[in-house]
Amino acid sequence: MRRVGAVFGVGQLALILLALGLNRHYHLASTVAVLVAVLPTLPGAYLSWAAYRADRVEAAADLDLKARALAAVVKASERDQVAQLLGAGGQRINVAFHYVQQGAGDAEGAASQGKLSDALAFYQRLRPGRLVITGEPGAGKTVLALQLLLDALDDRQRTDADPVPVRVSLASWDTAKTLTVWLAEQIHQRYAAGGITDADAYALVHQRRVLPVLDGLDEMDTTTAVGRRRAAAALSELNAYQDVEGSAPLVLTCRSQQYNDLAAVSLWTGHAARVEIQSVKAGAAAAYLAARTALDQATDRWQPVLDMLSTDPYGTLAGALATPWHLNLAATVYSQRDPHTLDYVRDPADLLALPSPDAVREHLLARHIEAATAQHPGPYTPDQVHQWLGRLARHLTGPTGTAPTTDLVLHQLWPLPGPRRVRTANAVITAALLAVATAVVLLSYPSDSSRVGVMGFAVLALVPVAEAARSSASFPAPIRRPQLSDAVQRRQLRQSLGPSLALVLTITWVGALGYGLKLALLLGLPLTFAIVMSAFRTTDGENLPVLPSDPRRQLRDALLIELPAALLMGLGIAAFGLGRVGVDGLVIGLMLTVLLAQYAAGRYLAFLCVCRGRILPWRLGAFLNWCYGAGLLRISGIAYQFRHRELQDWLADHPHP
Repeated sequence: MRRVGAVFGVGQLALILLALGLNRHYHLASTVAVLVAVLPTLPGAYLSWAAYRADRVEAAADLDLKARALAAVVKASERDQVAQLLGAGGQRINVAFHYVQQGAGDAEGAASQGKLSDALAFYQRLRPGRLVITGEPGAGKTVLALQLLLDALDDRQRTDADPVPVRVSLASWDTAKTLTVWLAEQIHQRYAAGGITDADAYALVHQRRVLPVLDGLDEMDTTTAVGRRRAAAALSELNAYQDVEGSAPLVLTCRSQQYNDLAAVSLWTGHAARVEIQSVKAGAAAAYLAARTALDQATDRWQPVLDMLSTDPYGTLAGALATPWHLNLAATVYSQRDPHTLDYVRDPADLLALPSPDAVREHLLARHIEAATAQHPGPYTPDQVHQWLGRLARHLTGPTGTAPTTDLVLHQLWPLPGPRRVRTANAVITAALLAVATAVVLLSYPSDSSRVGVMGFAVLALVPVAEAARSSASFPAPIRRPQLSDAVQRRQLRQSLGPSLALVLTITWVGALGYGLKLALLLGLPLTFAIVMSAFRTTDGENLPVLPSDPRRQLRDALLIELPAALLMGLGIAAFGLGRVGVDGLVIGLMLTVLLAQYAAGRYLAFLCVCRGRILPWRLGAFLNWCYGAGLLRISGIAYQFRHRELQDWLADHPHP
C-alpha cells in the first residue's frame, strides 16, 4: 500500500498546483473554484480503484469457493454439449477402448481395457492422472472426454480439493504462451459470465485446481510434416506441466494417425496412459439403428441395412458405420420427410449399393445439411446454409485464417472477407463519424479559441482511428445483465446505489455552483447509470446463478449495454463542458461514444457491413445459433465449432451446394 499512498499524495499535490496555476495566470476564479473542489478527489478515485483491484486479488485466494463456482458453470455447459453431440433422439453407444503401451514412462495402474460407462474408474486408477484418448475420426473421443469430465463432477466422493475438469480446444492455443497462461485465459473468457474473473482463473490453474481436458491435438496443424510444429510444441509444453508430485494430471484427445506420426519421432505425452477407442461392432451398430428408429412406423425400411450388418459384419456397410458419428449421420439423413406428404425422402436400402466405406461417408455428408434443415425448420434454405457454412469452413482451414483452427468466435471472424477490408472499413467509419462531429462543432463555435480546442481534440481523436485499423480486436468485456429476481444481484444493486447517489449529489452540488443544476444533472445521471451497471459486472463466483452457454452473449452485451452507456456519458460530458445541449451535445456524445465503445463491437459491426448479407447473413449470431439447434454446430465456451471435424473438412472442399 506504500506505492498507492505515494501515488495518491503526488497526484493530489500536482492537481492542487495545477488549479492554483490556472487561477493565477488566467484569472478564472469561478471555474478554478470548481476545479479546486473537484480535481483533488481524482487521486481518491485512483485509491478506490487500487483497493478494488486488491480486493479482486484477495477474493481469488478462496480457491475452494472459486473451484465450486467453476465446477457449477462447467457442468451446466458441458451437459448441453453431450446432448448435442448425441443428436436428436440419439442413444449413447457404450464404446470400448483398450490400453496401448507407448513406452517405459507410461502412467501406472492402467487396466487393459474399459468402456465409456466406467471411464472415470479407469482414470482414477492412473498414477499420475494423465490420459491420452486416441481413435479414428468419429470414434467418440470428445464424447469419452466429456463423459469422464461429467462423471468426475458428479462423483459422490468428490471433494473441494479435487481439481475441476475443464475442456478446451487445442486448435486455439498459441504455443508461444505457456499452458498455464493460455489455460487461465481460456477459462476466464469462457466462464466470465458465470463469475470467473481473470484473477480467479489464474489462481486456480496456478495452484493446479483445474484438470485440463485438452481436446483435439490433431486439429492444431495441417497434415503436412511442417504443419505439425504447433502440436510438437504443445507436447513439449504438456510434458513440462508439473505439480508438486511431478507430472500434473491432464486428459488429451487426438486422432490415432496423427498421434502415431508424432510418436514415430519420439514425441508423445510422458507419464500418461494412452487408450485407443475401438470401432463399433456390426451387432452394436444394428442395435443402435434399431433403437433409434423404434418409433418409425415403417421400420421395415431399415431391415435390409440391419440384415446386411448381421450377415456381413466386416463388409463395406459395417466398415462405413463403425463409428458413433457415422451412425448418427445415417439415422439423421434417412429420417428426413417431405414437408407436404410426410413421406420419407430416402430409402436406407440405397446404402447397400455404394461401393466403399468412403463412398458411404461422402453420400451421407452430402445430404446431411438438407436433412438437418428439414428437421429443424427456420428462415434459411439448405442452399444458403451450405453456402454460408462452406465459407466459414474455408475460413477456418484456408488461407484467410491465421492458423488452422476449429473455433468460430464472432468478434474474431473479421479477416474472412480479406485481411485488410474490414480493418479499412472500421477505420473509415470511425474517421467519418469523428469528422462529422468535428465539422458540426466548428460550425457551431466560430471563435478562434473554440476552433483551436476542437481541432486539438480532433487530432487526439486519431487514436481511435488507428485503433480501429490495427490487426487485432480487443475481447468484449463480460457483463452480467440485471436480474432482479436474483438475491445476489439485488444485494449488489443496493450496495451500489449508496455510492452512486452520493456521487450524483456531489457532482450536482459542485456543478450547480459553476454551470447550473440542469447541466450538472446531465453529467451526474449518466455517471450514476454507469456505476449502477458496474454492479452487474462479474466480480466473484459466490452464489452466482448458472448461466447457459451462448457465444453471442458478450459481444451482444457490448453492443446493447456498453454503447448506450458510452453515449450517455458522452452526452453528459459534452453538456457539462460546453454548456449546451441539443445537436451539439448529441454530436459530441457520438464522438465520445466512438472513443469509449468496445473496439471488438465496432470491428464486428464493420465486418457485417463489409459482408452486406451476401458473404454471410446480416444476423450472423442468430444463424450460427440456429445451426447449433439444427445439430450442424456445437459450442465450446465462447466459440461455435462444426459438429465434427469431418463435416468442416467436407464443407471446406465442397463450399457450394
